[in-house]
Amino acid sequence: MKLKQSPNDFRVEEIGKFNVLNSGNYRLYLLEKTGLEGFFILSYLAKKNNIPVNCFGIAGLKDKHALTKQYFTIPNKYEIKTLNEKWFKIRFLGFLDREIKLGDLEGNKFVIIVRDIKKGEFDGVYQKAKTLSEIGVPNYFDSQRFGSVFDKEFIAKEIIKRNYEKAVKIFLTKYSKFENKKIKDEKREIEKNWGDLSRLDVNKVFSLIIDEYLRNKDWLKAYKKIPENLREMYVSAYQSYLWNECIKEALRRKINKKYLYSVEYSLGSLLFYRKLDNVLPETFKTISDEIKPNEFEKEIINRILEREGIKIDEFKIKKETSDFFKTHERKIIVKHLNFKISEPLIDELNDKGRKNIFKIRIEFDLPKGSYATILTKRLFNK
Repeated sequence: MKLKQSPNDFRVEEIGKFNVLNSGNYRLYLLEKTGLEGFFILSYLAKKNNIPVNCFGIAGLKDKHALTKQYFTIPNKYEIKTLNEKWFKIRFLGFLDREIKLGDLEGNKFVIIVRDIKKGEFDGVYQKAKTLSEIGVPNYFDSQRFGSVFDKEFIAKEIIKRNYEKAVKIFLTKYSKFENKKIKDEKREIEKNWGDLSRLDVNKVFSLIIDEYLRNKDWLKAYKKIPENLREMYVSAYQSYLWNECIKEALRRKINKKYLYSVEYSLGSLLFYRKLDNVLPETFKTISDEIKPNEFEKEIINRILEREGIKIDEFKIKKETSDFFKTHERKIIVKHLNFKISEPLIDELNDKGRKNIFKIRIEFDLPKGSYATILTKRLFNK
């Protein structure tokens, strides 16, 4: 099974409910793009149209490797003049009385072409598809959420444990295969010289952190030189991982193990079910020092945190770092997906004339914050 062999194989369209007006304080646009980061396009539009980039309002981030449609606003005193280029199209829709902010959408509509499917795989896929709308899919965070995690080491976990040197060392020395060669080389050099970080020739962000430590010999102060948006991402990644682990434990407690099966992802495995033989709670809270868990949540959270070697009160990191964890309710299972699946068709990219390699088109809706690739894992076990 292959996803995203072509940008057109993965389409995402925001589901928004906006009260579009004939006049108002903000202009509303629909951006259709492929192969580009949303922030890159907004920065380009800002420069091209002489609009401050912080005047753009968006509801959410969208996958670079996909054909996406998303909304954005700008104040009425500005106007987008560049509406069509090779990699994007923009359509003016009207006016709103307020700007769009993160989270201002109902959900997302997906159309996905799944490729490289062998004939013997069909029966299992269609059988699972029959039950998808009825029993739904666990609302896990998928691997995309954890791009900031290297070698399964969480910077935020080290901050919770007050291991500030380890947190900074992960940031300055760990890298993925997708990173720029220059950054990889700099990180290798930093690791090689960890005992003496003076006189290293590295980029500005790394230099600020290293110089802060060399001045004060204080790893906490050095950690606080990591850009705030990245520190927020590290907190979010660890909190999301813990939530996934809690949901796996909840499924083990509520569902007969003969109906459970595992599928791998970047941080281990996720647990899915073939049948729901028990009623699960609708939501499960994300962990923070301010959480007020019910009894079911409390038992599970205690078990997961014991395994992690941390305690609830250690999540209180705001005073020292200005970073913080926040509790919110997240649905355990998503249902009512408006799911559709096509008949198998010959996969023109992978079949090579053999007429035994197929593709399938699937369509479905998900609430905001849910991951389409979790649904494909549920169907294809990959």
